[in-house]
Parts: sequence; structure tokens; C-alpha cells
Amino acid sequence: MSGPKQAIGLNGRLAARWARRAVDRLRKERVEIDELNVFPVPDGDTGTNMYHTLRSAYLAVEELTGPVTLPQVVAALAEGAGRGARGNSGLILAVALQGVADALDGVTVATPEAMAAALELASARARKAVARPVDGTMLTVLDAMATEAHEKAEKGANLIELISAVRLRSRSALRETTGQLPVLREAAVVDAGSTGIVELFDLLYATVTGRTPQDSMLVEVTRAPRIVHQASSDELEIIAILATNPASVDSEKTSSTLAEALDALGGTSIVINGPKVHVHVADEATAVIVLDHLASYGIARLDMEDLRLHEEEGETHLVAIVSGTGLLMHCALNGASALSPDAGDAVAMTTDIIAEEEREVLVVPSSTTVLKSLGQVSGAQVLRSRNVATLLSALAVYDPFAPTNEIVADMTEAAAGTRVGTIVSAEQLALNPPTGALPIIDDSMGAEPGSEGGRRIPLSHPSQFYRVFIDGKVKTQSTELSTLVEKLADRLLGAGGELLTVVHGPGCAPDVLSHLRDWIRKSHAQVRFQDIDSRDRATLLIMGVE
Repeated sequence: MSGPKQAIGLNGRLAARWARRAVDRLRKERVEIDELNVFPVPDGDTGTNMYHTLRSAYLAVEELTGPVTLPQVVAALAEGAGRGARGNSGLILAVALQGVADALDGVTVATPEAMAAALELASARARKAVARPVDGTMLTVLDAMATEAHEKAEKGANLIELISAVRLRSRSALRETTGQLPVLREAAVVDAGSTGIVELFDLLYATVTGRTPQDSMLVEVTRAPRIVHQASSDELEIIAILATNPASVDSEKTSSTLAEALDALGGTSIVINGPKVHVHVADEATAVIVLDHLASYGIARLDMEDLRLHEEEGETHLVAIVSGTGLLMHCALNGASALSPDAGDAVAMTTDIIAEEEREVLVVPSSTTVLKSLGQVSGAQVLRSRNVATLLSALAVYDPFAPTNEIVADMTEAAAGTRVGTIVSAEQLALNPPTGALPIIDDSMGAEPGSEGGRRIPLSHPSQFYRVFIDGKVKTQSTELSTLVEKLADRLLGAGGELLTVVHGPGCAPDVLSHLRDWIRKSHAQVRFQDIDSRDRATLLIMGVE
């Protein structure tokens, strides 16, 4: 018998079935969609990002129990997608799904009017989330689909007729993208993200009608000849989850204000979905400026990717837990998801990452406090890293493509073999005294023995008084930071070492680092010197030798 089967309607059960089938299809087709990817940058990861985003969405659906309603399923999809969204395309998909969820709130069985409203809100939200909307992208195809749905609903089409019409319009809109965007015309391809959207709606049509899915659009679009497109000027992709949702600060105005600010700072491909921000930048200097601005909202999680490279995912995923925008950036640029214990719940965020990933997750903390809290986490291997210096040593030997047991052994050995010294000011000690630290003596209490020949050091300016700890034990103190830095480095290098890493905060003056760099060059010429600006006010100076 020809023609579609009688529609059952779109309910929670069918929506969950669609999500599962969609994940399966994108798993199979992500590489082909990746190959179409030339916009906004030709980094070949659009299909992969959409797959991981949708997989995270479906994992949230799997957590539902008992009979599920349509609002429950789409709400779970939106929440999961927002939590696990990757890349520009993944974040736009997550925004669109949230629009669908909001439109279908309270709708147990979708009507043509409800479906049209859902597509219209999805399209509007996606366009609003992008700082500079461009024709020939996912936004254009979503607009075309929403317009078609609205027109069909107004003419009295039933759900099957509406979905069928929107499906056909999505395909024609996808073909049109080649002529709408110069970069697609040059490469003779359709838009990669739009291809993913069309594939997903094709599966919705098949799920609701009971039909067997027809040939994928990829069969058609991959026949087109392609040329290699020159690389974009953008070098780095930033995905940050903020501790404060910009929209909650000043209603919806703040999101647009943040987008405008990021645009003015040099960001491109800006997409904002609640607390999640996606932006591309041209270089690390611009990344620092952008991240400093985002830090005003608090950065709970940071992921970064070098867009000039397109590397396959390794067998493991690394999570680094550190404080300070500079350290978050350093860890993210070295392949880790960087979490801040100061801006978010590190245990909860780590648990979310474990749920998102299909591979082994390794976690490296930057303090014994965080290390203890991670005892609550299951499903990941936690390395025994006791401070920032040992974390950086472990990070330096991380190879995501090596066998997991070798990675863990190498990183653990690197962390354990790092000699660490810390310099703190009297002000920092007063605010957060280490266990077993000697008390700070101020003027009213006289003076306390110094480190220079046992003479007594007056503490008329406690904030200019510094104390050295090695492995948590007090070793020396002085009012001269340059002198202490030199002596600490000499002591740590006394047992040998090839690399000296200095992590410093805004309280450490540039001339102190310049003095140390010159002294290392003269006194330990064989030692490599690396300094990292943590951009963390709680850090003065931490030194590690390996």
C-alpha cells in the first residue's frame, strides 16, 4: 500500500525514539559532515560536535524514569544538549532545542500549531544567540523551516502534512546555502551544520510517519566537487561555562551586551546560550582579553581548541582543576577541560564530564583539598597531584593517544618527581594560613627573626613581608621578594633539574621575574625557564622543578 501510514502524533515516546535514532545517524555520518565544514572555520569538526551534543542530549533522556511525556523528553533533550554542547554548531543546536522545549511546555501531543510554534521559537532563539548572523548557515535553514511550518499551520495542514512540507523545504534551503555564502560557493559545498539539521528533521519525519528513512542528504551533497579552502584567520575556539548566567543579571539584555562586548574585543562566531559562551579569537593575546572579560561572570569550565589543527580524539579525556584565568587557559590549550573550584562545583562538573564522554576520564587536581573532594567521584581515575606545580608537570607529559595505564603512570611519576616551593605574602598568610604556619607578627607584637643572618625584620608593612614554604614547611622569609625567588630557585635546583616552572599572580612584579630569568641564565644555563601568569590574586609565586 502506498503513502505514509496514519500518524500517531508526536508524543514523548516517539520523541525519545527520534532522539535515539538521531544519535545513531550522526554517529555514522559525522565524518562526512565534518568533511563539508568550511564555515565559520574549516576545522572539520561540525558533524562530530553535533553528534556529541545530541548524544549528551539523549543521555539526559535516558535518565528519565516511568512513562514520559513530550514536555519531559524535549526538556531533557534541551538540558542535556546545553550541558554537553560542543563547538559553534553544537551550541546553536542546543539553543534551538531549548526553544523547542519552551514552546512545547505543557503540550503532551504535538499539534500542527504547536510544531510550528516550536520551530519558530527554535529559529528565533538560535538567531538571537549568534552575535553576527550570516545567511547560508544553520540559522537560514531554521528560518526557512519555521516559515514553512507557520504557513502550513495557517492553511490548516495536519501534522504529517506540515512535517513533510518542512522536511522538503529544509532540503531545498540546504541546497541554497551554497549560493548564499561565498566561502561555500568557493568550496562547492553546502553548509555542514545545516546538513546536520536536515538529517535530524528527516529522522523526525520517518519516526512520526513510521516510514523507513529515505536516502540521506549526504548522498546528494557529497557528490559535489570540492576545493581546498584557505584557513581562517581565527586560531582558537573558546567554550566557557560561566558561573553566572549573563541573562540572569539583567534579563535578556545582558546576553546581547556580552555578545557586543566580545565582538568589540575581537571575538568572532559568538554564540551565547545561558551560561555557555562560544567564541573564536585570532590569537592567544586576544584570548586573554576575552577570558578576562568573561572572568567578571566567573569561569566555571573552559575548553579551548587550536583551529589550525584537526586532531582525532584520543583514548582519554583530561580534566584539570585549577584557579585563575591564566591557568584555566594554559590547561585548556594543552588538551584539558579546565574547571575552576572557585567558580563552580568541581565535583558536579567532573561528574557531568564523565557522563558526557565515551572514553576514559582522567582528573588532575591542583590542591590536596580538591583531591580529597574528588573521592566522591566515580567513573574516573584521579591522579595524586598536590598542587599547581605538580599538576603542570603531569600535564606536560599527557599523551591522549597512549594506553591509559601508561598515561596514568607517566603523569603520576611526573607529579611525584616535582620539587615544589611556594612564596606567599603576609597578607595572604593572614587570610589563608597554611597548616602549621608560624603566626605573622605585626608592629604591635615587635618583630620576628628574619632569614638574613638571623637579624630581626620589622613588619611595618606586613603585605611586603614574604615567607617561603617547601613541601608545606616554612624554610625562610624576607622583605625582599627578588632575593627570596633567587634563593628558592637555587635550593630547588640543588638536586638537579631540567625545567623550572614559575606560576605567578598579579602581586608578583615583572621585574622580579625578569631578575629570576637573568639569574637562571647566568647560574643554571642548562635549565629551561617557563613562567605562567595565573591571573589569580590568591597566588603570589609557586615554583616547580622537574
